[in-house]
Amino acid sequence: MSIAVAAVIRTPVCLRLLQVVLGLCALLATWPLSGAWRIAAVAASGQLVGGYALGWSGALLSAAGGVFLLVLLRRRRKPQALDISPVGQLRLAVYLERGGVAGGSAGGVVESAGPVPAAPSGLRLLPGSTLWPSLLVLCLADATGRRTDVLVQRGSSSSAFRPLAVACRAIAARSREA
Repeated sequence: MSIAVAAVIRTPVCLRLLQVVLGLCALLATWPLSGAWRIAAVAASGQLVGGYALGWSGALLSAAGGVFLLVLLRRRRKPQALDISPVGQLRLAVYLERGGVAGGSAGGVVESAGPVPAAPSGLRLLPGSTLWPSLLVLCLADATGRRTDVLVQRGSSSSAFRPLAVACRAIAARSREA
């Protein structure tokens, strides 16, 4: 059985939407966390309410976290191409901005106009990888020991998820036997 697979991995849209929602919720939580509204509530009703307010330090931390999530969202996440050869050799390539592909092992990018040959970048699957039925967290390392993590989520747009999951499980089983 051949385990050759080529898959293009993109950041899922639902993950980006979740990041937007969490960032906005953190920003909206600053007002209740600050406790500034307590003054208005005490003046209106004469009772002390809102014992869960953390004060201005908690409000500033919440605002900083929300801004951080929204700023990270602006960072462009480039699609990656993960190629697995029939013998189980891994190759990770990152798409450049202008349509070309840059081949590189964990973290290194070699700029070129087209695909880089598969020979120079042999990656291996590390034991910390997680292979779930709908999510793959692949911990990869090259020959020099540089690590990279690749998150692959099952999606409606990716028909290559199932073959990729099977190939990764086969590689993990082979490395356990060796």
